[in-house]
Amino acid sequence: MSDTQVEPGPQVAPVFAISSNEVNVGTPNGAGIYLAPEGTAPPTDTIVAWPAAWNILGYTSADGPTVGQATTKQDFTAWQSMAPIRSVITARELTLHFVLWQLNELTLGLYFDCDQPTADVSGAISMDVVTAKSGHRYAVGIDTSDGGRALRVIYQHATLSDAGDMPIQRGAVVPLECTLTALESGGKMATVMLGPDRTGG
Repeated sequence: MSDTQVEPGPQVAPVFAISSNEVNVGTPNGAGIYLAPEGTAPPTDTIVAWPAAWNILGYTSADGPTVGQATTKQDFTAWQSMAPIRSVITARELTLHFVLWQLNELTLGLYFDCDQPTADVSGAISMDVVTAKSGHRYAVGIDTSDGGRALRVIYQHATLSDAGDMPIQRGAVVPLECTLTALESGGKMATVMLGPDRTGG
């Protein structure tokens, strides 16, 4: 048996071109949106199912979830120049916005930023909104699929940063509008995965 080691070959650079196969429609992949305790391990790729600790948040409005990104920058303009010679990002924010349509202990606890209540045998809950217990932390993830390709965006550390009004109207769904903001942990804010889905292989 030879001890000669085989050197790896040179890496081939990807070739990018116009391709309709890389155009994704935002169709939910299964349940589509999940919530878990902060730091819960996410799926390891785009094919495996979401671990049991990830709870399904249920139906959302037809607009679906929206990933938001905002940055703050500082420009440096030299005396000798009319335009910046350098620009530095000084702050970055990632958010996830959605409107939930199902009312249960999970969704109401998230919307009101409260400890999740425990339902009794009939499914009834009672929940006190307490100011001293705000700032709950979560892991949140979305899962979309189109043409055999899946896109997953996961924040393992996030907190509720905004909640919209809850209009209670005749003939209309009672909405729970939530915005979660990603928090940094170990230098990371989010994980984005793109690859084959569970059915596309």
